[in-house]
Amino acid sequence: MKLNHFFLFFALIGIILSPIIPNFSIAYAIEVSGHLTEDTTWSPDNNPYHVIDNLYVDSGVTLTILPGTEIKISAAPLTCVQDQEDYFWYQNGTNEAKMFWVDGKIIAEGTQQDSIIFTRMQDDFDYYWGCIYITEQADLSVFKHCRLEYSGSISIYVGLYAKGVISIYNGLGKINNCDILNNSAGVIVRYITREIEITNNKFINDNLNNYVFDLWHEIVTVGEPENGFHPCLIANNYFEINVDAIYPISSHFVDNEVVNALDNGVYLQGETGTSYFYDNLFQNCYTSIEGSNDFLYIKNNQFIGGYQGIDIDDAYAEICDNYFNECKITIYYSYSSKIINNIFNNNSSGSTVSGNISVISNNIIFNNDLALSGRGEDQFTNNIFINNDYIFSSVTDTHIIENQIFLYNEELYDNNLYGNPIFRNCILDFELPEECIDGGGNIWLDSLQAQSIFEDIQSGNFHLAPGSIAIDAGFDTLGYYYPFDMDYNYRVWDGDNNGTTIIDIGPYEYGAPSLGGIHGLTYNLETGETVDYVLVKIDNEPGEFTFSDSVGNYDIKLPAGVYDVYAERVFYDDAIEYEIEVIDGEFTNLNIPMFTTVNSENNEMIATQKITLTNYPNPFNPSTSIAFKIVNGSNIELSVFNLKGQKIKTLIYDYYQAGEYIKVWNGLNDENQKVTSGVYFINLIIDKQKPVVKKCLFLK
Repeated sequence: MKLNHFFLFFALIGIILSPIIPNFSIAYAIEVSGHLTEDTTWSPDNNPYHVIDNLYVDSGVTLTILPGTEIKISAAPLTCVQDQEDYFWYQNGTNEAKMFWVDGKIIAEGTQQDSIIFTRMQDDFDYYWGCIYITEQADLSVFKHCRLEYSGSISIYVGLYAKGVISIYNGLGKINNCDILNNSAGVIVRYITREIEITNNKFINDNLNNYVFDLWHEIVTVGEPENGFHPCLIANNYFEINVDAIYPISSHFVDNEVVNALDNGVYLQGETGTSYFYDNLFQNCYTSIEGSNDFLYIKNNQFIGGYQGIDIDDAYAEICDNYFNECKITIYYSYSSKIINNIFNNNSSGSTVSGNISVISNNIIFNNDLALSGRGEDQFTNNIFINNDYIFSSVTDTHIIENQIFLYNEELYDNNLYGNPIFRNCILDFELPEECIDGGGNIWLDSLQAQSIFEDIQSGNFHLAPGSIAIDAGFDTLGYYYPFDMDYNYRVWDGDNNGTTIIDIGPYEYGAPSLGGIHGLTYNLETGETVDYVLVKIDNEPGEFTFSDSVGNYDIKLPAGVYDVYAERVFYDDAIEYEIEVIDGEFTNLNIPMFTTVNSENNEMIATQKITLTNYPNPFNPSTSIAFKIVNGSNIELSVFNLKGQKIKTLIYDYYQAGEYIKVWNGLNDENQKVTSGVYFINLIIDKQKPVVKKCLFLK
């Protein structure tokens, strides 16, 4: 046989036999569908799992998916053209693209090295699988270190659209460290928000050629609040999307990065309670935060590029310690909001700050087309306006303009001057119009003198220089609204050392020492591990707050005084630490113990037996009597922890009948050594339920 005939022969044999030679991956796939009626575990030993029809996790059933498992779901074409829907239909128990229907729960916990993969079976650009639909009666599901990609949306029935790759209808969910890529929508949460935690995930959508992504582009939605709902925790996520990004009702939105939203980065829907935005980066979003809400606390964020940094309607807002570059703030129908300690730079799209606002204080507004069209009704003081085309949209006699610095601006106002505005104790490089009233204390200077006011005006360092004319030159020292400057140093200080304490002009107080405060850790007393992203409030005032970071550290600056410290987070009980003293210029260390509301072994919400726990005396030396009462016969563990969350003494570890008991602790640890003076926690656990804790103070 000639060589070329030899190859032709085997080529023909290959063509003939190819239909009966199975694809290796398909031949060895585990095919799954139908109802799971008992607890089931999927393992990477059986990879891949092919979901060839809808998979139902029945009520009371747990589907556990182990690290490294790969799940491929049967997909179908999903294209969105004019007059076509952008979702699949679920009809009579069938749908073209297959889905998970969860009445029980899914526990899918991968690892950083071995993630769990949910993807489409068909590797085709136009194909998408359905979604993971978690029903109203389902238990808590957990997704950790998963990759979820190429899902569409399912219309379960008219009015119920499971749009997200994870669609949560029971208000419960933990989604951590997941990559959520190129889905019709990422995570959707409807109805009551009970406990929702969405942390450390990546939401990325870069498939611009599929029109489905031009429609509902929700990454996170939280539904209508009812009695008992909780704000969801959305923390340390990365959102890179094309249209709208996040639709939260009420949330703790912390340490996230939102980039390239061509419409809204975050859209707030309706009157929805209280939301916090803390330490986030919004970059190149057309509008970073838009919509309406009841109460908004926006602190320590960066808004870079885009058009509108904040655009909110009919809400009370406190906007503090933020940086805005090439974007602006608009607040409609709010007459009591506060804008404090912010920097606004390089906005060329209308008024940089606009709206009827109660307080505008300690802000730096420079290099903008138009600085301001709203002014503080209660306080408009200690701001800097430098190098703006216009300072005001219009000037009226409604408010007094005091303790401000105006330098290198082109015009005082853009439109009109109404009445006779009063300027007092301001630094200006222009003559006041005839209609304006010189209220006294004003300082006029030329451009050369202006260079000596600040440490480095060219580089944007507006701290006051030694000998600055702004030092001790302000108005109304005793009635000043806030006791701190832009650096959280004491607001009123004798900067020129002449024995008279007078406020400085501008947002910084020269030579003033820093406030003291409270710092420490938020930690789980049961495990000793730190707890991240805990909201810490002072005296339960929503505007006096901070969040612990990704490793549980927090700090907040405060004037000297005694404070109650409140802490809250989803999946943990609220905590209160009473009467914490802050001394001038010092930080008081306070580690805050948190207690889970979830059984870490089975992820079910649990209730604690009614227990009483007291100790007397408190403070004590040399001993204290610990009294407790239990209702039912139970296994008892009574122990003592230190501030670091370390168990130092086990007092009881035994079975006790129902009744009232007293146990004496003599201040010794398990090594029979006397403990040092300080705060300790008496910890009572009954039948491995949530601990009951009593704080006590041992004094030598």
